[in-house]
Amino acid sequence: MRLYIFYFFALILVLFLWRISPPVSFPTGDIITVPEGLGLHELGALLEEDEVIRSSFWFRIAAIVLGGERDMKAGQYNMSRPQNSFRVAWRIVQGRHDIETVKLTIPEGFSNSEISDLFDERFQFFDHEAFLKFAREGYLFPDTYFIPVTATASSTIKLLTDNFERKTKELEITDEIIIMASLLEGEAKLEDERKLASGILWKRLKIGMPLQVDIERKTYEFPGLPKAPINNPGLVSIKAALNPTTSPYLYFLTDDTGQMHYARTFDEHKANIAKYLR
Repeated sequence: MRLYIFYFFALILVLFLWRISPPVSFPTGDIITVPEGLGLHELGALLEEDEVIRSSFWFRIAAIVLGGERDMKAGQYNMSRPQNSFRVAWRIVQGRHDIETVKLTIPEGFSNSEISDLFDERFQFFDHEAFLKFAREGYLFPDTYFIPVTATASSTIKLLTDNFERKTKELEITDEIIIMASLLEGEAKLEDERKLASGILWKRLKIGMPLQVDIERKTYEFPGLPKAPINNPGLVSIKAALNPTTSPYLYFLTDDTGQMHYARTFDEHKANIAKYLR
């Protein structure tokens, strides 16, 4: 009797190990995609269809055991060698893509077009047209990123906007604040100077005076903010837009060395232009 029980449990174990083992036709060397927002049941069915796993049921069990039922990481995964269902589930829960990454630094004040230009021939799946069409100017956070060479336009937009949301979640962000911050990014270098410039520009808006910055968007000619941010500002400029410094000044300029000069009246401003901009 005991021998039969032993054989029974041995058979169950063999069947279990076989069901979680990688299929014979495992896509070794391929890159598989885990779509964003896909439920665990749908993901298991997709992986079974792609022959990454034998059983979507045991994959789901593995994911639940690993605590990742609601935390599966979307993206592309390099299937360099056959792996069982538990290993596949663990990788997706942990976001272990096993794909080469490139260190990219996005400077503060870079426009969407300038960010797009950073994605060169190393990023074979990156669609520049799609990136420029769908990325929202002003909301791609400037930072240093380790980006997989398989990055797409949509995955990159999500990475940068998610970082923006994390970095600004404690701040009272509005579209006007981001537009103002994008203007400040090009007008001053130091934090205190950006706060002073912020106070001056908000004051001009209040009295209906043209901002007289960013010539390409004609804010020299018309009062009011541009309709959209002109670049992607960093945290210093965003905080300066939120916390302007009150001053008696109505004008400012930056000389060739990067130093700011302020004026109360237009005559004082003209004198600064003659003195510092030669």
